[in-house]
Amino acid sequence: MKSALASMLLLAALPAAAQYRDGTPPVLTPAPKHDPQATMRDDTAFRAAYAKAGSPRITVFWNRQLTDATSTQYDQVQQATVQTAAARVTEISPSGRAVGTVQQTAAIATVREGERALPDAGAERSLLSERSEWPIASAFSSRLQRAGVQLVDRTMALRSQAAGTSADERRDVQAMEIRALQGKSELLAEVLQTADPRAPFGVIFRVDIKDVNTGALVASVVSDGKPPAKGPGRYVAGSSGFVREAAPEPTLADIGDVVAHATLQALAARWR
Repeated sequence: MKSALASMLLLAALPAAAQYRDGTPPVLTPAPKHDPQATMRDDTAFRAAYAKAGSPRITVFWNRQLTDATSTQYDQVQQATVQTAAARVTEISPSGRAVGTVQQTAAIATVREGERALPDAGAERSLLSERSEWPIASAFSSRLQRAGVQLVDRTMALRSQAAGTSADERRDVQAMEIRALQGKSELLAEVLQTADPRAPFGVIFRVDIKDVNTGALVASVVSDGKPPAKGPGRYVAGSSGFVREAAPEPTLADIGDVVAHATLQALAARWR
């Protein structure tokens, strides 16, 4: 009796595979579950494609459009000065009696004469407040930098270009800008936005990547910045029992990261 019991315990302790007869198919291992968030975090394909393309430097125009204006337009402003002297004014009623005295002080109003640069129509465009825009722009640039992209600041490139030029040359901002781009970067990334009530924060983004030297459109992306849906959440205690945990709402930083990831994917597909 003891021998039979020992044999049964020994069989129970052996691995399940050892209990199959010879020639039977092995137990299939389930395929790993696809994690869209893990795909979002993976920039391996882009890194390889970016190196293959020669690691071009990119200048980002965030909500700034490179318009077709080829030169800076100026408006002429004339100066005019109007001066009033100090005086005491007495108010008279209809019956002829004085009802009050008002003291007027001397004043000088001046409008200056000169030139004023007219804004480049459409160059700057934004629908979000700075409080909302800054986290999105920061996340966008950070994602590109983590993927190995060499980013060039537009203002620094423009100031550097202007440092070695005359005052007359600096008057034409558009010409200065294109020379700065051609000298400091190979690609221009225009990130523009437009209203869309279906998007997480009411705007969608368009990213156009352009070759600075040839003018060729390298890639174009439109994204609302919404992260991919996550799988079912864990069970948590609710008022009427255990329920699935609600997926968190996307943050401003999530939106910038998603738009940047879509941009990296489009460039990787172009350079493969």
